[in-house]
Amino acid sequence: MVVSVGQRPDPRRLTDAVITLLEAELAAEGIDLLDVRVFRGGGRLQLRIYLDTHDGGINLAQCAAAARSAGMLLEEADLIAEQYVVEVSSPGIRRPLRKQDHFEAAVGQRVDLKTLARKHVRGILEATGPDGHQVRLLPATGEEDTGETVTVRASDLVEANLDPDFDPQALINADRRQKKAAKRELRRQRRDKGRRRNRDDEDTSGDDRTDGST
Repeated sequence: MVVSVGQRPDPRRLTDAVITLLEAELAAEGIDLLDVRVFRGGGRLQLRIYLDTHDGGINLAQCAAAARSAGMLLEEADLIAEQYVVEVSSPGIRRPLRKQDHFEAAVGQRVDLKTLARKHVRGILEATGPDGHQVRLLPATGEEDTGETVTVRASDLVEANLDPDFDPQALINADRRQKKAAKRELRRQRRDKGRRRNRDDEDTSGDDRTDGST
């Protein structure tokens, strides 16, 4: 999708505008808009839209449908006066945190909070509220846990994600399994569609034979 080149947008303002534009429309399709991340890559503005379903577990076909809806809405709204790319993604294990209920569900878990000062605050989310989030910092390997906590004000927060302690190879394997499962689901849907089409063709042929014998 290409629009005319113009002044570069402010990432935070653009993020808010895209969320406002898409959230209700996607919710009507049963899709939760978790977050939008705006960055530059390959010489273009990139919009990465993280989605999930209301009951959890978005599949490849749903992502593709949501990407089409998001693309059409963005084009109609004409929010961005330069070339841009829309990417739709499932949340993954580093699930984005944006709404207050996202943070409340993450209490007791490891999080990674990025601030306006480009500092990453990593640790256990101990408490959260509309004004900020309290994180107990985790010690470096071999160091004593002092229980130190810091509070990140909501107004200083740029991005937030779950930050699980994981084995990198296990992450790669999980990603491969997720992609294989999504492909299997897509193939199953195509097979079911083909079977329905074949049954419809057989029913039509049967009707033709019946008509010819009378």
